[in-house]
Amino acid sequence: MNTFYRRFVRMRVADGGRGQILLIAAGLVSILVLLEWYFDFDFSLGILYIVPVMIAATILTRWQIVAAAAFCAYTRGLFTADETHLEHILRFCMATIAYAACGLWIYQIAESRLVVLKHYSRLRYEQHMRRRAQEQLRLLAESSPAAILTMDSNGLILAANRAAETMLQSEGPLLGQQIRRYMGLFYDALRLPAGIGDISTSANAWARRGDGTLVPTTTWFSIYGAGVSRHLAAIVVDMSNEVREREHAQFEQIVSHDRILASAVSHEIRNLCSAIFVVASNMERSSTIARDPDFVALKNLAMGLRDLASVDLRRKTRMRLSAVRLQELAEEVRVIIGQDWADIPGEFEWRVPDDLPAVQANRQGLIQTLLNLSQNSLRAIQDLPQPRFTIETFVHAERISLRVSDTGPGLNSTEHLFQPFRPESDGSGLGLYVSRALIESFGGELRFEPTAAGCCFVITLLAAHNEDQSLPIEAAEAEREHA
Repeated sequence: MNTFYRRFVRMRVADGGRGQILLIAAGLVSILVLLEWYFDFDFSLGILYIVPVMIAATILTRWQIVAAAAFCAYTRGLFTADETHLEHILRFCMATIAYAACGLWIYQIAESRLVVLKHYSRLRYEQHMRRRAQEQLRLLAESSPAAILTMDSNGLILAANRAAETMLQSEGPLLGQQIRRYMGLFYDALRLPAGIGDISTSANAWARRGDGTLVPTTTWFSIYGAGVSRHLAAIVVDMSNEVREREHAQFEQIVSHDRILASAVSHEIRNLCSAIFVVASNMERSSTIARDPDFVALKNLAMGLRDLASVDLRRKTRMRLSAVRLQELAEEVRVIIGQDWADIPGEFEWRVPDDLPAVQANRQGLIQTLLNLSQNSLRAIQDLPQPRFTIETFVHAERISLRVSDTGPGLNSTEHLFQPFRPESDGSGLGLYVSRALIESFGGELRFEPTAAGCCFVITLLAAHNEDQSLPIEAAEAEREHA
């Protein structure tokens, strides 16, 4: 029987299987009718009519099964003789009940089996997808350049990928070792009270390698579970190269800016020394003080100070230029200064065409110039309605211009705008001077553009011939002077 309904259940779910089952059931009923009509048996074949009902029950509904049972009972009664009308009715009712009961029994078995098969198929599919996801996660973890670690409530390492082994450089396998030896941050986090619930956070911390050396890292970790089921999962990234590059960039930037500031001071000293020489020349012509030893010594000191201030410090900078794509720079600048304008609240917009060529500049120096212009606009505009800061980009032959404008009150006087140590400045009076010096070191130009409303500066830069272009500032200055 088990084989019987299993076979017909498979036919039921197959394409076209329902029609085949109905044909088989109808064919069996036809065969039974022909046998009884042709041979005219002395005995009844009524028990055999249960077979087509059971077959049809695998695809019919409950009411259809009862109808099929009644049909088979009626057909069986046609070949039964010598019965009273009452006996015929009773036999029909008993046969219908028997056929229907067997059909409903088969129907229930088939339905239960279908539910089991569907559930089994879903479980197999879920297991397949789970194994596939686990395999993908395993490959992702093993191939990840970031270290991935899992620890139990006692700080013992339960899982570690290849990058973790490489970064921590342990003497043996990391599995089973105490994380406190390598990253005390994780051990301390596991000691936090369980009442605070699950934790998901990031932190910068120092990791200790197996040989005792320290390495700066950025970590993202989560603590979940409670009691002995409390675990910590973490992703750890070695930041050594990033820290080294950032510190080098900051050092070069500081050195470059110090030289620019020193150049500004030297320029002012040269101006003062020139004024001293003019006064000294006038005094020599109008009096006999020219032969006075103190006057001669003072003049020599002024000459020495002038010579000392004549050194062009900007020529010695080590900052290098490269091809900078303004489309990418615009996204970085939005992150750096966009929030400042959103806090006012105000609007910041940088319009950059998709086909704009790269410019010849130093990325950090250009960002600092735009940041300086943004801060100047913020100070002037933050108390005004509808503050707005806009950067528009234009192409002119081999040059690219950045038009930086705001909706502020504008400037009353621009005579000493780019001079250092301006007394009317809110800060040191060196922001615009340093910004223009940086842009000029790129072979470009920073100038003020008068407008009917607001304040506007235009930065003009050279277009880079190719995106791999890289040259020191000395070469850029020589190119600018030659042009």
